Amino acid sequence: MGNYTFKQRMAHAFKKYGYYMLLGVLLLGFLLTIIIASANSDTVEDIPNNDNIVDTNTQTTMTYMPVLNASIYKGYYGDELVYNETLKQWETHNGIDFQVANGSAVYSISDGVVKDVYSNVLEGNVVVIEHEDGIVSTYASLDDNILVKEGDHIKGGAEIGKVSASATSESDAGAHLHFSMTDDGKKIDPAAYLDIEVK
Repeated sequence: MGNYTFKQRMAHAFKKYGYYMLLGVLLLGFLLTIIIASANSDTVEDIPNNDNIVDTNTQTTMTYMPVLNASIYKGYYGDELVYNETLKQWETHNGIDFQVANGSAVYSISDGVVKDVYSNVLEGNVVVIEHEDGIVSTYASLDDNILVKEGDHIKGGAEIGKVSASATSESDAGAHLHFSMTDDGKKIDPAAYLDIEVK
């Protein structure tokens, strides 16, 4: 083999090993085809079909109102200041104040789990309920007779307490429900989720 030219050596190697080289090239091509097809398949799977597309401009309407036969005393002002007559100061208002007769029933707006029940001077007696999809509803200015406790699983429309004037930070409103909501921890306008018109 030492006297052969490079060309002759290559021809000899091809005759001897050509079958294996051809088989290797075909096998390599087959493997590359599988890898490329798999990559394309993953990309297609990443694109959601129409059933999984969520319109971010739509919101879930809750099934139940927190109180019945109420008027709106003060709406949601999350991005602007409104005057608080009781505290004599300008502030945002992170919920809706439903003015209703003292002792009126307060209802859970949807199925959920009671996450907290507490009381303080400014908010009065408060119940916090966690619903599905990261929605949390808070009911403040309730009377002392709270009908649920932390950890309770409750149905939408279940009575959780009664309206009172226990929220001293809004005593100018009299008996009312201060109702607020968050979505994944962010304050939201309840009017977007409840079947009401804020006047």
